[in-house]
Amino acid sequence: MTINEAMIWQKTLQARHAELVALRNQNSYRVRQFRGIGADKESVQEPTYDVKALDRLVDRIAREMRKLDSALKATNAITAVIGYDADESALGTIE
Repeated sequence: MTINEAMIWQKTLQARHAELVALRNQNSYRVRQFRGIGADKESVQEPTYDVKALDRLVDRIAREMRKLDSALKATNAITAVIGYDADESALGTIE
């Protein structure tokens, strides 16, 4: 995998993670309301998805994101920049 492909995969993982976290936090349940005599109202929240399976998926994607980030940083630490030499005089001095 090239660094560019890894960075694209990293963005894909981040987007999927955000989708699943939003699903877990907001849309993962169905609300049913029962209206009784005397204006009694009862709301029942039923999970749409298996909560434990959704949490495992979110955790697995987060773990994959951490592994990829570590691999990218390790690769960047040993990769030389081609065609550039740092020139300290570019920083300039004020006299």
